[in-house]
Amino acid sequence: MEKKRKILSRLREYPAKKLPPPEAKFRDILFWNPQRLLLFSRATGDYREFETLYRLPGGRWVVRRRIRRGGRRSYCWFEVSEEEARAWLERCGYASDGQIAGARRCVFCGGVDGLDLPYLDNVCIPCIARRVSGLVYPSGGEGGHGEDKVPCLR
Repeated sequence: MEKKRKILSRLREYPAKKLPPPEAKFRDILFWNPQRLLLFSRATGDYREFETLYRLPGGRWVVRRRIRRGGRRSYCWFEVSEEEARAWLERCGYASDGQIAGARRCVFCGGVDGLDLPYLDNVCIPCIARRVSGLVYPSGGEGGHGEDKVPCLR
């Protein structure tokens, strides 16, 4: 069970009035589960909760969690310890230099080329292009851009 955390903010955007500007930002890495036909978060292991980790000055770490349930979206910001931040980075496949590490392979074609989307772990660009009519975004609309519009393949 996840421990109870003090919520720093419930804003969608970075709470600049409460926190200093971040030194680094690490986005959640997503992976396509072909059995469930959903994108899952490596950070949370869920298809409804996605996180972004921020490193603040002085060695502090803050997580922004985005939760989608029943067509609604909510956000919460909370501080994590350095150990939790390192575990988060490891779960998401970040190397010690902050770059995404590890060998990646497309779940559709098995290829290792075309994995150019840095935050989508196991689907290549050609396979996405072939399935472009089936791209659906968690917000419910087709197409779009931005952090809150992560493509899901159906």
